[in-house]
Amino acid sequence: MQETTTRRIYNVWAYFYDMLWPAIVHRRTTRAMEQMYIRPGEQVLDIGVGTGLALPSYPSHARVVGIDLSEGMLRRARRRILQHDLKGVNLALGNALQLPFPDHTFDHVLLSHVVTVVSDPVKLIEETRRVTRPGGQIVIINHFRSSNRFIGLLEKWLCPLCQHLGWRSDLCLQDLIRKTGLEVDFRYKLDPVDLFQIVFITNQVPPPPSQAIAAA
Repeated sequence: MQETTTRRIYNVWAYFYDMLWPAIVHRRTTRAMEQMYIRPGEQVLDIGVGTGLALPSYPSHARVVGIDLSEGMLRRARRRILQHDLKGVNLALGNALQLPFPDHTFDHVLLSHVVTVVSDPVKLIEETRRVTRPGGQIVIINHFRSSNRFIGLLEKWLCPLCQHLGWRSDLCLQDLIRKTGLEVDFRYKLDPVDLFQIVFITNQVPPPPSQAIAAA
């Protein structure tokens, strides 16, 4: 996936997205938000906010920034904000691989159905961790390649087709964890046949400089 191509694809998807995806997306995002326990005053970043399907599900006291690469998607999200009178939500146009926010800005970051859309998932995680405060919460909702050999091969074979639709189908969660050093708190599926996983991660506090030098 390349960002220029992805932007074009999702500018087209914006016209149809809300008709095709709500039932698939809503159950997972709603459940994840309930478990995020967002407290008053905490800052939330929604990366790949899309048409804003999830925005009305945030608690009313949440201070949310939604960012997306697609202008078309954000136009729909702005309409949803007005429709639901969401006072605590702001939107930004931007690349998730170069987030336009200072370090340690957010208490919670949600990556819903976006990690397989970007060209560099490792860079996405690095940027996500940069803007999340130490001890903050990162939540990933996504499809990952199956551990079943047959299904995994099928997903790899289907990947070129999926990329034309705007995502890849062959990303392995274990590979992503290994390459990024993430420590997963817990992960689950809503039901055994669900193709998507919900993954909760605590942004680990970096060691003091003296410890980092000693470890080196």
